[in-house]
Amino acid sequence: MQVEVVWELACSLGVGVAVCLFPFFVAIAIEHFAPIERYSMRARMPGLAMNVVLVTLGPAIVWPLQRLWHWLGVAHSVTVPLWSWLSPLGIVGYVLQVLFLVAFTDFFIYWRHRAEHRWFWPIHAVHHVPTELHAANDYGHPLQNLVNLVFVLLPLSLFQFDGPTTPFVVVFIVTLMTIYIHSPIDVHFGPLRKLLVDNRFHRIHHSLEPRHFDKNFGIGFSFWDRMFGTAYDPAPDEWPDVGLDGLTPPHTISEFLSMPVRVIAARQTERSVQPLAAAAEANGG
Repeated sequence: MQVEVVWELACSLGVGVAVCLFPFFVAIAIEHFAPIERYSMRARMPGLAMNVVLVTLGPAIVWPLQRLWHWLGVAHSVTVPLWSWLSPLGIVGYVLQVLFLVAFTDFFIYWRHRAEHRWFWPIHAVHHVPTELHAANDYGHPLQNLVNLVFVLLPLSLFQFDGPTTPFVVVFIVTLMTIYIHSPIDVHFGPLRKLLVDNRFHRIHHSLEPRHFDKNFGIGFSFWDRMFGTAYDPAPDEWPDVGLDGLTPPHTISEFLSMPVRVIAARQTERSVQPLAAAAEANGG
């Protein structure tokens, strides 16, 4: 039994690596056909490597967490029997299961994102410091995994699903969304932006302009921002510069790992401004 579980998890991890790599290379290829900005492959490699590690490890944790709830004997009381409800529908039920999990995951990510700005800004600032946005630049500091565990992976493990590969399918879809919204391509959703996040909508979130601060936290669905009052609809020609004032993107592993310390130092000298983070500090948060 233990051998089967280990084999199951190993296969899922292999699928996860492939799932992570494929959309990044597709997105990088697409960025060469309709670019607003162009970046070299060398400039993309640090973000690509970090994403492969972080995005693969995340969904790999969800299935063991579900097994943990069963081992503790609390599965029936803490999990939502989503697959039990949908499995009688066959393939339709599987598709609905994935769609529901994508929506729930996106909701958890929205609130994780807001929490990162309010309480974990020095860690999350690593994601905001790049002055170039492209498919491979959607990376974060390794400590962000702890925040993601609490706000996304733990809640996701409380939904029953059919097997260990399902979280990777969900993360594959969410990864495609995340890659696209950071891509500098002249392809957007137009009126569908009322429902879905596109790259113009999300670029506002990374903007250097104060009027854009703490807007557009959503990754996949823009209605979370509309529902909770954080939406900003960009004008047709609105494509602001991105990054953080007074901070330069890391170029080495040591700079990358020490970035939160640099952010704290910059905040103390009022060089890095983000309203929610500043408000939290002013209020003793």
